[in-house]
Amino acid sequence: MKHLLQIICCVLFCSLSFSAKAQDVEPRAVPNGFVTIEAKNLPGSDTTIVSGKYQLDSKGTVQMPYLSGTISLSGKTGRQIQNALTEAYKKEKIYTSPVFSVVVDSIEHQGVGVRYVHVTGAVGSKRNLPYRPELTLIEALIECGDITDFGSRYILVTRNGVTKQYDYFSTRDRGVKLFPGDVIFVKERGFTEGREKTLLP
Repeated sequence: MKHLLQIICCVLFCSLSFSAKAQDVEPRAVPNGFVTIEAKNLPGSDTTIVSGKYQLDSKGTVQMPYLSGTISLSGKTGRQIQNALTEAYKKEKIYTSPVFSVVVDSIEHQGVGVRYVHVTGAVGSKRNLPYRPELTLIEALIECGDITDFGSRYILVTRNGVTKQYDYFSTRDRGVKLFPGDVIFVKERGFTEGREKTLLP
């Protein structure tokens, strides 16, 4: 009987140890790491706009479409990020019942000294573009497949927590120089928003 109890205890201990190890290896988001977010149950084209691959900044935060500020994801597992996103969008009353699926990829592109410009929203392909000197707004948009048919002409660029709006059809705005860490967000085009046939000054 005593021998049987020892065997049972050994099995339970091994099971608990395996479970603990499984939890330890569950990927967690890290500063400058990547997370892939798939959004569901959102209205209109918002599913496409919100879904995408995002890179956390050096503080472990990320700017998500439509949220008023950045959201901290560093140290969180995929499930914890899902909960954080749901809570954030509900708190700001943007969506009532959003559903998120998150995959954490903390290893990809962790090269030392590599800096990025993040392009998201209504573009052909949401991407983290490696920064290069003299990179302009229009170049970044074109490299990401340009704005879609649903994309607005008014482009939002967030730098160091400050957001400015630029006009896609303005020659001057197209040539705006970008900096490492800039977040470019193409929002959805309004019903009354027109398209220019020629570029503006």
